[in-house]
Amino acid sequence: MVTIFHMADDIQFFGDPEAPQPPPADVRVTDYRVMPWPDGTRVTVEMGLTPFRVFPAMDVSIAMPDGVVVRQVSCVGALERRPAPTLHLPRLDRGAALLAVIEMLHGDDVRQRVIVPFAVAGPIIKASVEADAPPSA
Repeated sequence: MVTIFHMADDIQFFGDPEAPQPPPADVRVTDYRVMPWPDGTRVTVEMGLTPFRVFPAMDVSIAMPDGVVVRQVSCVGALERRPAPTLHLPRLDRGAALLAVIEMLHGDDVRQRVIVPFAVAGPIIKASVEADAPPSA
């Protein structure tokens, strides 16, 4: 006996499929957790995203306080609503100040930028992002 499974033409990842979903340009970060590893070698940047149908793109960067980027990862077509990339850190003293920078992208346009100060091997930083009016496309 053969069982045939049919997949829906429009897979719904989040929420009510009948509810209006924001266009990809308006996907936003709703909250974040910046989790420096206790050994000072890495940091995990977890973020919550608004519901989406088209996978959004984002850059996550680690920068020095003067803005010099020391690590960066680009996620094109994020597959989940709570992505959490882990980035290796350069060798720095415990407690050294860094910035986690999350940028939601639409093409070459940065639609939202969230900047979170943190310390190497420091405490977890967790917060909600203030709601802002999404820019019109």
